[in-house]
Amino acid sequence: MKYSTILYELSDGISQITINQPKVMNRLSNTVMKEIVYAAQSADKDDNVKVIIITGAGKKAFCAGADLKELKHDSVLRIKEDLDNYAELCLTFNSLKTPSIAMVRGYALAGGCGLAMLPTFTIASENAKFGTPEINVGMWPMMVMAILLRTVGKKRALDLICSGRMIDAHEAERIGMITKVVPDHQLENEVAELANNLKNKSATILGLGLEAFRNMADMEFSQAIAYLRDMAAIIATTPDSIKGRRAFVEKSAPV
Repeated sequence: MKYSTILYELSDGISQITINQPKVMNRLSNTVMKEIVYAAQSADKDDNVKVIIITGAGKKAFCAGADLKELKHDSVLRIKEDLDNYAELCLTFNSLKTPSIAMVRGYALAGGCGLAMLPTFTIASENAKFGTPEINVGMWPMMVMAILLRTVGKKRALDLICSGRMIDAHEAERIGMITKVVPDHQLENEVAELANNLKNKSATILGLGLEAFRNMADMEFSQAIAYLRDMAAIIATTPDSIKGRRAFVEKSAPV
């Protein structure tokens, strides 16, 4: 695919997807979402990619949410077709076997707030702002609500959804919405350090581990324990696990 709204770069095992629409605060048009999905899925299938980073161009916004100009239909079926792209975006990031990082600077609002939470890790600049302001324009963050609930819990999710208020990066970190907040000038270095750490881990174990984590999240406890027992047995028989355990016993560095 030839990209018109995003930039895609791959260097030394780390791919970066940049929403390249800074003049409109990197809003999620249908084209933007389709290109992000294609880039993320392609990176996930590429054995040369060990980590996926997603960010927004410019300093004003990571992503300010949907382009409301595209939600112009008055037919439920037509609007559902428009929303299919965001649904696919959510499902794509929730199924990646490759660890992913959101690098957030500026506004992350509405669907953009959801996108910031979807990756495995979210590192934000101190100037970042998060929120779900849909209620202020007669909307409700339906799909983002599924991400919020699983990330910050029921009460905090409802507080953000019903009030429509924005929070700063420090509050986002405190309530568990993001992984870490850093000074703006340290953002790229912090993300690079995390990405370099991850790319040296076993891709096989990370992929199986992320799959197990997602699958067990909504299971009843006894079902989760039984499932994770089986997954532990599967992981233990992989060549990477066998080599890693042998290196530990022999007090050598695993490769």
